[in-house]
Amino acid sequence: MDFGFTAEQEKFRQEIRAFLDAELPPDWVGYVAPTTGDHIGSREDGWQVFKDIARKLGEKGWLSLFWPKEYGGQSRSYVDYLIFSEEVARRGSPGYNPVAVKMLAPTLIDYGTEEQKERHLKPIAKGQEFWCEGFSEPEAGSDMGSLQMKAVKDNKYFIINGQKTWSTFADYSDWCCLLARSDPHSRRAKGLSFFLVDLSTPGITLRPIENMAGELHFSQIFFEDVRVPKENLVGRENEGWQVAQALLGYERSSIEFVAMVQSMIERLVKYVKATPGMQTIHARDLLAKLAIEAEIGRLINYRIAWLHDKGMATDWHAAMTKLYSTDLFKRAASAAIQLLGLYGQLDKREDIAPLQGWIEHFYLVSFGATIAAGTSEIQKNIIALRGLGLPRG
Repeated sequence: MDFGFTAEQEKFRQEIRAFLDAELPPDWVGYVAPTTGDHIGSREDGWQVFKDIARKLGEKGWLSLFWPKEYGGQSRSYVDYLIFSEEVARRGSPGYNPVAVKMLAPTLIDYGTEEQKERHLKPIAKGQEFWCEGFSEPEAGSDMGSLQMKAVKDNKYFIINGQKTWSTFADYSDWCCLLARSDPHSRRAKGLSFFLVDLSTPGITLRPIENMAGELHFSQIFFEDVRVPKENLVGRENEGWQVAQALLGYERSSIEFVAMVQSMIERLVKYVKATPGMQTIHARDLLAKLAIEAEIGRLINYRIAWLHDKGMATDWHAAMTKLYSTDLFKRAASAAIQLLGLYGQLDKREDIAPLQGWIEHFYLVSFGATIAAGTSEIQKNIIALRGLGLPRG
């Protein structure tokens, strides 16, 4: 593996940075979102800023970098895509809807019909259509095979009933991709189907969930006799588990978490230099260790991009990057708030909060990172079973 970037890739990185410098509002703080994407920024105009940046990213062609050209993409490498997502996350930029861009779109390219690709890929690439994910239920989180949402066939439709929860960005989304049990006699992963659901369909109700940071970033979604056209089934009926696993494989490449840790380190270094009494051995030791760990995370994430570009299987490698990156995110947040002492607990409402309360916010959202997209325990199981070949016992 070549650990260097090409001249073109370095130029691309600088182009992204220049774009964000020019387009982000001057007072954009870049507070961290629990799942690294879909930043609204905890401000009144946040949603409008998000839509404006999304449209401009679409005009640049950056939302479809690694998609094939025949589907509106650039056919660029996955390494190029990681450069883009790394820079966006480092700045806490809005306009990037990862469920649509890095998860659903490549899944549709692999499993969707031509009609589904034509209907959804172009508006996603243009930053004009936004998506959320409907997997978790009140009694089915990491154990996704136990989900109970029902999809009953009725002529040209499936009638969907049930509830999804912890759906990120649902309140701002146009569509939801979800799993439902289409075979009532099935158990576990068998008998599940993967659907594309228009959230404006009658019978759908959203109820926001407030997270520890006081943000309404998640939602519960209730489905009551929701009629979904058969054309919105992705893959074969009762074989949606395979489609969902492909989508989750794209989700678990996690350089965004590492980029946010690197951003945190940069902010803390500036703060320590500018604050009398902070230039201690403890501060140097802590920040040096975090810098090393962040660089390791960066390398393993770029390695998975390299594997992807070589056409190699990446499922358990993706679990490895997700596990390392989110554990690092949580560990770094805890270390940062300890370094700042009591002042680190002040949030953005306090004028004397260090770094405009960014560290406090970083800390609060870090706990969810090791749960979303499969808990750390689930990632360890994937690594042990698929990567190391250990038997189930």
